[in-house]
Amino acid sequence: MNPPDSELMTYLVRMVIPIKREFGRTLDVHQFLHDVPYATEVIEEALRSKDDRLQGYAAYVQTKLFGPRGTTVPKPGAPVVADTPAPSPVVDDNAKTAALEKYKSRLR
Repeated sequence: MNPPDSELMTYLVRMVIPIKREFGRTLDVHQFLHDVPYATEVIEEALRSKDDRLQGYAAYVQTKLFGPRGTTVPKPGAPVVADTPAPSPVVDDNAKTAALEKYKSRLR
């Protein structure tokens, strides 16, 4: 795994006590960061939790570790804003035709 950032470490540390309380399991942060099967197991267990905060922490950590790169992840407790589609641009057929003709004229 890549070196963790400070936010990831913060959420992992926040998960230690709730996991210990609910599941009786000690979360080893060092092992979590270096052992993918262990991390997957801990995240799956935390996602099944009755504690909403622990579920939010687990979802955040899961996305940061295993999600697609370059995406932003909402922090647990942050308001969720629905994505609204961007308005489709108005296409002028004459402008499009002129641009295509200009492109074709410069081709060899």
